Amino acid sequence: MGYLYRAVAILMLNTLIVFACFELAAIGVFKSASVISKPTAQLVGEGKPREKVSYYSSQDWAERYWYEFRLSNTQRYYPYVGWRRAPFKGETIEIDQNSVRLTPGADCSDKSFKVFAFGESSMWGTGSPNWGTIPANLQKGLEKLRQGPVCVMNFAESAYVSMQDVIMLLMQLRSGNIPDLVLFYNIGGDIYAAYQSGRAGVLENLDQIAARFERHQEPSTFIDRLRSTYAYSLIDMLMGKLTIANPQQKEPTPSELITYESMGIDVAKLSDSIVQDYMGNYKIVSALAQKYGFKYFFFLPPILSLGNKPLTPEEQEMKHRLEIEAAFYKLHTAVYQTIERESSKYQNFYSMVHIFDHCDSLIWIDGGHVTPIGNQLIAERILDIIQARFSDEK
Repeated sequence: MGYLYRAVAILMLNTLIVFACFELAAIGVFKSASVISKPTAQLVGEGKPREKVSYYSSQDWAERYWYEFRLSNTQRYYPYVGWRRAPFKGETIEIDQNSVRLTPGADCSDKSFKVFAFGESSMWGTGSPNWGTIPANLQKGLEKLRQGPVCVMNFAESAYVSMQDVIMLLMQLRSGNIPDLVLFYNIGGDIYAAYQSGRAGVLENLDQIAARFERHQEPSTFIDRLRSTYAYSLIDMLMGKLTIANPQQKEPTPSELITYESMGIDVAKLSDSIVQDYMGNYKIVSALAQKYGFKYFFFLPPILSLGNKPLTPEEQEMKHRLEIEAAFYKLHTAVYQTIERESSKYQNFYSMVHIFDHCDSLIWIDGGHVTPIGNQLIAERILDIIQARFSDEK
């Protein structure tokens, strides 16, 4: 009997050791996948990888940039706003300990003219090295226009909606970090989040975030505990790839995806709700500006599908892919039409939709992001607006 107990004990110990090793390996698999995974915010209709756009073939920094872009895409929890990138230091991308992307040349002393830039991936600088982002170009422009040190801080983050931008501003104000000028350059995040969920005023990827939170609640049974392990998740994922319930099954087409349209939600009502929430954030920032004494501007970003830019063949292909997803295209168009119609009521709101109308060369790398050349043009337009407004107020 003693021999049997020892045999069972050795068998159980070996099983636990094997499971522990497998769990460690599974953790490694999922951690590696999180580093090389597709960025959080990917526009509907993207086909050809952005890094393969012809512009990058002539840029000696491009290969390094896209390599670092994948490495720097690791997200970590950040209070109140959900996520921000982890600190990262590369040759083309640098993110500090506060999850803020570097703005080259920024001199952030107590006497600096401080500018806070908020937005999603287009303001963060997807497709551009540190020196080619909108904030970087604003930094260079303001240094020429002003006497004394200038500090442009890039608080933007991929997949952010405008409410997350407002919360980031509130957190800075609470800490005593008061800007002289605040710039908001976002609405794409709000539109995409509503496209996914059928609701205005929520985060992007809301269902996935909720599922992740709920999955990490304290397991109540042994089976629940087993299912909460990485090893179980890895086995489940592998079995899903190996089990073919229907050999003829294909990837879902755009019309089969779960969107506001498949939920039966009216595009006009949803777009009105998005604009109402967005302008509600404008009013909050306006009140904060009066309280804390800073200037503020809201800019409606350009998008490939609107405006009158003469499109290159590559850009025409990008636009065609966007238009295939009719629900997303309709919602985007409806929101832009509504917000431009209402914009006259808001004196610090400016549309950038037609900024590229006279550009014949390639500017877009996908439906919402541009080359560093595009960022430079956007920054120049922002600076012109700011300078004109400041001159009028003197």
